Amino acid sequence: MAGFGETIKAQAVVTEQVVATPSPVAGNKDPFPHLRAEEKKLDEHKDMTLHFIGIAGHDGTCKSGIVKDAFEKDKTKHPESELIAVDFDMGVTMLNSAVNNNENIKCWNPWQMGIHDRTAYDYPGTHQRVMDIMKFILHRVNVEGAPVWGVLVSGLDSWLEICTNNMRIIDLGLAKDGIEAADNRGAGDAKRVERQSDWAIRNTRFHQLTALSRNLVRSGVRVYWETHLRNTNFSFNKDDSASSWQPEWEKKTNNYLPTILWMETEEEHNDDGDLVKTEYKARFHKCKTNPSLQDQSRTVFVTKPNEEPQWFGLPELYDGSI
Repeated sequence: MAGFGETIKAQAVVTEQVVATPSPVAGNKDPFPHLRAEEKKLDEHKDMTLHFIGIAGHDGTCKSGIVKDAFEKDKTKHPESELIAVDFDMGVTMLNSAVNNNENIKCWNPWQMGIHDRTAYDYPGTHQRVMDIMKFILHRVNVEGAPVWGVLVSGLDSWLEICTNNMRIIDLGLAKDGIEAADNRGAGDAKRVERQSDWAIRNTRFHQLTALSRNLVRSGVRVYWETHLRNTNFSFNKDDSASSWQPEWEKKTNNYLPTILWMETEEEHNDDGDLVKTEYKARFHKCKTNPSLQDQSRTVFVTKPNEEPQWFGLPELYDGSI
């Protein structure tokens, strides 16, 4: 029986033989040509501006305005660059129509209208239409080389509603249309969602948009999700100070967005209680790409009665700070 030293020598010989023997490849061809081609393209993304930003706030707090302003002031963009809006609430469409009417801002209507039933919207059709629009943009960028500067999803709370209704109508069969789906009490013909685990279906539907948005970001397209705030205090107190506001999106979204902005307003009154100034601010609720911006606040817009408003925008969206 060989001693310990002889065993070590034998193992060393075997190891050397294994290392020296090349992997058998038919015809000496590269088994991963598609990955090598993709590897060469990875360097192209090193200098890209990678924005995946959530913007939350009440109506009229400059959510769409700061993105439109950043697009128009970014001096590094291609002269034919486009800002594409998936415009659930028509906010971007109306803003662009009222201010400058920039022809390079393209606004898609994501809603698929119903025809044969009592509801205005075809919720399953709308879900598919949103998927098709996002895939079309991704195709234009990656295959056609279109200079898309950014994609702004406006009214993301509507997307959450669409996913919830489709879960109840299509996936669980609890309602026949959007009107029945809104009756989550189970008081009418519609039934309630019985198991907490069923909500995973709604969440999975919602985050199909996350997956497509991430692929756009990987391709160098800035993606902005804009949503409203909802009151999560269910005590129904009359005192608004007890309100607890949260962004109206699927709750895991907070983990998926590297940067989250909260749009806020501050009012200033004189001794008589008259309004003298309203200041609109953007607060960096989260900023993984630049921790120095965490919890920082920036004034983006100021209005005063009987005076011209002052617009400042949010330079961090276009000056490379994020």
